[in-house]
Amino acid sequence: MQFLPMKSADWQLFLKWAATERWTIPSQELRLFQEQWRHCFFVLHAEGKVTGFISAVAYEESGWIGNLLVGSAYRGLGYGSALFDFALASLRQAGLKRIWLTASKTGLPIYQRRGFVTLDRVDRWCGRGQGLLELSQRLATTELIDLDRNCWGESRAALLSLLANQAEICGSDKNMALLQPSASAWQLGPWLAPPHDSQQNRLTLQEALAKTPAGAGLLTDVLASAGMEACLHLAGFNKSGSNLLMCLSTQTPCLQGVVALASLGSIG
Repeated sequence: MQFLPMKSADWQLFLKWAATERWTIPSQELRLFQEQWRHCFFVLHAEGKVTGFISAVAYEESGWIGNLLVGSAYRGLGYGSALFDFALASLRQAGLKRIWLTASKTGLPIYQRRGFVTLDRVDRWCGRGQGLLELSQRLATTELIDLDRNCWGESRAALLSLLANQAEICGSDKNMALLQPSASAWQLGPWLAPPHDSQQNRLTLQEALAKTPAGAGLLTDVLASAGMEACLHLAGFNKSGSNLLMCLSTQTPCLQGVVALASLGSIG
């Protein structure tokens, strides 16, 4: 087996397999992996064939494993475990304190056997834009980075600066969410709100819906612990699926103020 960085020709196969699994790959995230983070995405070659994919992204003190995908014809042969162990080893070599991932029921046993612990549930919510407001390009990237650092306990400036280049921040200085445009479905995240303020949460969500084009999908991956279910239902969102948020760490991480993830599961 060989673990190699993704080549341009590999993306078409990855996207084909992802579509078969009904994965939503945000255009912003895809752009990051095809450009600045190309070195973080890997392909597994076995017996002369491409058999699977995985990504492993490192921040200052933590890392994220995502996009674990094995072709349907190659499952049950240990390739998924091999890919995961490769990604886990690469992040451990970087000396990170915490390693995160979101787990489906299928992958849960792999992660539990390696010491990952469930900390929360991530629910995918889907709404429809209203197109009532134009994008104002109101950027407050520094404030968003500072708020994100307070919530996650480390700086993720590289990620947020790249995402904010083609996005807009909704909310206030203490309740901020990044509205990310996309050709498929727009995305709301990260969403950070310490302390929890139900009224301000509603205002931030209403602003995001109003700035999303009329009829366009708006997706957000919300932590169950954020207590947003009633607010999202009232705003016309429907839950379309759930995964578990898991972490491998010597200390229990604090997620104070995190409402929604920045991506749809693979980079936090």
